[in-house]
Amino acid sequence: MRSIYAVAVLAVLFAATAAAYSMWSQTLSINANIETGKVSVSFGDYMCTDTGADPQMNKVFDNSNGEDVGTCQISVAATDSENNVVKLNFDISNAYPGYLACIKFNVMNTGTIPVKLYSYKLEGVNETALNVTFTPPEQTQINPGEASDTYTLCVGIYPSADEDRSYSFTLELTFAQWNQVSGP
Repeated sequence: MRSIYAVAVLAVLFAATAAAYSMWSQTLSINANIETGKVSVSFGDYMCTDTGADPQMNKVFDNSNGEDVGTCQISVAATDSENNVVKLNFDISNAYPGYLACIKFNVMNTGTIPVKLYSYKLEGVNETALNVTFTPPEQTQINPGEASDTYTLCVGIYPSADEDRSYSFTLELTFAQWNQVSGP
């Protein structure tokens, strides 16, 4: 009797093994090709606010007679390999205490993914001579091919500024992909 059970068990095992080896099969595969996007921004439109009578820093200074003494100019300082403007010069000349000039600009998203302003840094500002303010727009996300709302950088001259002297500073804006920057 034991031998019948042993033969039956062996027969079942042999049948299962044979079925496993004779099973038909087919394999599916996926070839993946991933192309990443690109973060790229440039200055779009830009202008200086002093286009006539000199703007004044506050109500203490008066230019009600419309004098046009100081001037500001904006020029391209650098472009990238795609000829996008990535650095501007903002030059103020013949400034005097109370004079105020602002540059208004927008930023173009020349890349392929949305970006946001990640950070900005003002370096080298002589705070006893210059009143420098930077105002980004409330919403800094820019979609590909679009321009931002207006950014504003203003420079006012304090009475403590030295006569016949040059002052300089740098504003650096850093943009990053939109999903790594919190806020608007």
